[in-house]
Amino acid sequence: IALRKDKDRLGEKQNNLIQKQSNLIQKQNALINTQSNSEPLPRFKYDLKEDNNDKYLFPYNGIGKILLKREAFVNKLCDEILDPSKVEEVSCNHYFRSARGNGKTTFLKLLGKELENRNCEVYFFEHAKFLDDCTNEVFEQARDEAMKKGKTLVIMVDEVHRNLDAANWLYLLKQIKNIIVIGAGIPQLDGNSPQFMNKHSPSEMYFNHQSKDMEELIEVFMKETNNKNISHELISKICHYLCEYTGGHMYPLLKFCEHIFHENQQEQLNNYLS
Repeated sequence: IALRKDKDRLGEKQNNLIQKQSNLIQKQNALINTQSNSEPLPRFKYDLKEDNNDKYLFPYNGIGKILLKREAFVNKLCDEILDPSKVEEVSCNHYFRSARGNGKTTFLKLLGKELENRNCEVYFFEHAKFLDDCTNEVFEQARDEAMKKGKTLVIMVDEVHRNLDAANWLYLLKQIKNIIVIGAGIPQLDGNSPQFMNKHSPSEMYFNHQSKDMEELIEVFMKETNNKNISHELISKICHYLCEYTGGHMYPLLKFCEHIFHENQQEQLNNYLS
C-alpha cells in the first residue's frame, strides 16, 4: 500500500512537470512568434522621427560646442556608396580609418543621417562588440524587411578595431548581398582589420583647407564671433592657417578655433593680426 502511494505521488509530480514543460514551450513559441513579427535589430535602429533636430544624433554637439556637418564631404561619399552598380554586390562595404579624436563617430552619424534621407534603412552599432549579439539570420531578416519597403539596408559599425574577430564579419563582408556595411576604426599597427573591400585612407577624414566644406567652417565661426570688427576675410585666413597647422585633424582644429574666436580672445587677435 505504501509503495502504491509513493508511485501515485511520483506519477502526480511527473504529470505536473510535464504540464510545466508544456507551458514553457508555449511561452517560448509565443515569444518567437512575437520576435519574428517585430522589426529586426531594434536596439540599433536610427529613429529620426522622434526628434528632427541634431540633438538626437549628436547629444554632445560634435567636438566641443561646434558641429560641422561637412555636407560636401558627406554627399560625395553617399553618392559613391549608393552607386547603383555596386549596391547589389557583396563588395559594397567601406572602412574609414583615422586616428582617435578625428571625428569618426560624428562622421558616421552624419553619413547615416544622410543615407536615411536617401531612402536607406540604417542601423548603427556604436561598438563592434555588439555584432556578437546578432546572428547571420538577423541580418538577412533586416535586409528582407528593408527591401519590402523599397529601401537599402545599411549596417554602420563604430570601433571596428575593438572586435576584429567577430564571427559574422565574414558573412557581412563576403557573403550576403543587397546590403551596405560601413565601418570606422583606428589603423592597426599590425595591419590587421576585417576584409572590407573599400578601405579609405586615414587622410580622407582630415579637414583639407581646399575642401568645399571650408566655407562651412568659416561661416560657423562668423556666427560664433560677436565682434563685428573681425571680418570674413580675417576669419578665412585664420581657418586656413589652422588647417595647415593641425594637418586637418578635427579635434585640435576645432579646439584651436573655439579658443581663438572666444569672445575674450578676439580683440587681442585682431590687434595682433592687423
